Amino acid sequence: MKKYFLSLALLLCSAASLPIKAIECESKIEQILQNLRSYNVQFVDITFCDPLGKLYEVTIPIGKLETALKNDMFFDGSSIKGYSDISASDLRLRIDIDSLSFSPWKAGQTSSVRFFCDIYDTDGTPYKKDPRHILKTVLQEAKDYGFDCFCGVELEFFLFKKDASNKTNLLPCDNDGYCQIETCAQKKAFKEMLLYALMQSGVDPEKIHHEVAIGQMEVVLSYNDPLVMAEKLLLAKHVITMFSEQNDYIATFMPKPITGANGTGMHIHASMKKNGINAFYDKTKHCFLSDDARCFISGLLKRVPEINILFNAEVNSYKRLVPGYEAPLYLCCGEKNRSAAIRIPEVCRENLETTQGAPVRIELRWGDAECNPYLAFAALFKAGIEGIKNKEPHVGFVTENLYHVDKNYLTERGIQTIPESLEEGIALFECSDFAKDLLGKTFHESYTTIKKNEWSDFLKNTKHYDPFIISGWEMKRGITLPFGFIN
Repeated sequence: MKKYFLSLALLLCSAASLPIKAIECESKIEQILQNLRSYNVQFVDITFCDPLGKLYEVTIPIGKLETALKNDMFFDGSSIKGYSDISASDLRLRIDIDSLSFSPWKAGQTSSVRFFCDIYDTDGTPYKKDPRHILKTVLQEAKDYGFDCFCGVELEFFLFKKDASNKTNLLPCDNDGYCQIETCAQKKAFKEMLLYALMQSGVDPEKIHHEVAIGQMEVVLSYNDPLVMAEKLLLAKHVITMFSEQNDYIATFMPKPITGANGTGMHIHASMKKNGINAFYDKTKHCFLSDDARCFISGLLKRVPEINILFNAEVNSYKRLVPGYEAPLYLCCGEKNRSAAIRIPEVCRENLETTQGAPVRIELRWGDAECNPYLAFAALFKAGIEGIKNKEPHVGFVTENLYHVDKNYLTERGIQTIPESLEEGIALFECSDFAKDLLGKTFHESYTTIKKNEWSDFLKNTKHYDPFIISGWEMKRGITLPFGFIN
């Protein structure tokens, strides 16, 4: 099989550089086609995801793109877990022309691009189970209430390599620690080229560095609109996985692949603007957090237990959320306190006045990258805005290291904990009116069924649930091995 290599030629071309914003739809399509032909683009990946956040694609030649843009494309929804029934399986893919991104890989001298899609029913209405549509609905509700939402992501992952002495084993790619300087020339080159590939793909990474655990990396993605961020995150995971395999590494976003080591989270930084100004900023308040920001936090913390499976979606997610490994278990807010579920990051105070408080934000620390980002971001902003609408009482800031306090302290402060297992999370989610309103009854039932089936399958294949033991079932589900790997 011919191997595809990273192309350096497309760095000068990105979706953002295409002069299309002020052009009407017909002209916009023609402008896109012209630009793509000028860069010898021959293939187009039409991309969508399932309820769990797994990506799917249909690849077409560039000559078929105009027809696809004007007439939609159909696919078999019954073949995607959680979508339509076999008796009414057809669904439509409607390309979002503003989601254009370029592939960092080339086949010979030709290039390819990618579009994300909305899913529609056969009657032309938005499909009720489309995660992208759910996020767009929440963002429009926020806009109607006067807010524009924004978020950024810290994406952690592990890199493994094959054990040369035992072809069935995987080993962490290094023994390094947090932000440790790179001493391996091969891995230094890999990290730089990975960052380059993400840049070429339009992901807009801010930085890459080593995380706390051995073999653990983090890529930070720049602040953006949550819909754009969800797709940059999905694309980043895809690029990291492919590029790692191409360079003889195995990347995984599994929350807890190594017993006794820190797990992998996905920290979300969030804020909202009102009339173009950061609505979370108030220079007269503690931590510069406005009353709206404090109500947002209260609304979010109040609803987290019942929507947590949208942030921690896997059996393995809860193996990360145990004491002793820097994972936040406690639903409270802390100023620069990493033991709390929500943290207020430090900002450069000298620039707050000139930036109108733009850097002020909150950081959600309990989620992981195995979630569906469309659903996680939708849950985040809907819960927070409910807190603002209801003017929910401000929660106090927690300054103590919560790993060193007793249960009486938590009870006195009214601090809840993250659900302790997927089973507990499902039970809370299933009876949640907020979750039903967020997803709609049909999708809520479907998502609940998917998760119940996963929990049942886990129990069939393991003796019992132990929060400190990672089962073979979890490892097979969490790590995709490259073709030819013996396991």
